[in-house]
This record gives sequence, C-alpha cells and structure tokens, in this order.
Amino acid sequence: MKTLEKIGVVSLVGGVLTLLIFSPVLTFGFAYLGGLILKWIIGDAVCNGLNIVFNTTRFNPNLIPIVCATLATIGQYFKSTQINNK
Repeated sequence: MKTLEKIGVVSLVGGVLTLLIFSPVLTFGFAYLGGLILKWIIGDAVCNGLNIVFNTTRFNPNLIPIVCATLATIGQYFKSTQINNK
C-alpha cells in the first residue's frame, strides 16, 4: 500500500470516528440552546400545560433545556428520510 493511500484510509477512519463522536455532542448542545430559548420565552406556559395534562406538579421550566437536548439526541438515532418522486 502506498503512503498516500495509507494516509487516506487513516483520514477516512478518523473522520468517521470524529463524526460519530461529535455529532451527538453538537445535537445535544444545539437542542439545549433551543430549550433554553423556549424556557425564556414560553417556559411557564409549557410547564403549566404539561402539569394540567398529566395532573401533576412535576414539570418546571428549569427542566425544559435538558429534556429538549436529551430527546433531540435520542431522536437523532431514529430519524429516517422519505423520498417523494413526483
């Protein structure tokens, strides 16, 4: 195997591993930021609605960012694509 081919294979493997490691981290970070913005804008209304729907007092606005980030990271592994050919 030539030197450039070895470098290419190592770069490809390293790139795939980096993508697998940092993709969930980026998803978690951006979803946390989105949840934080949601908390600031309508956090009280969302939590009051959830408490009414589920008849509990468990939900509070401080949980919104971490729940959004966790659900987005888990949901990243279950997404699928749909192709529409017209």
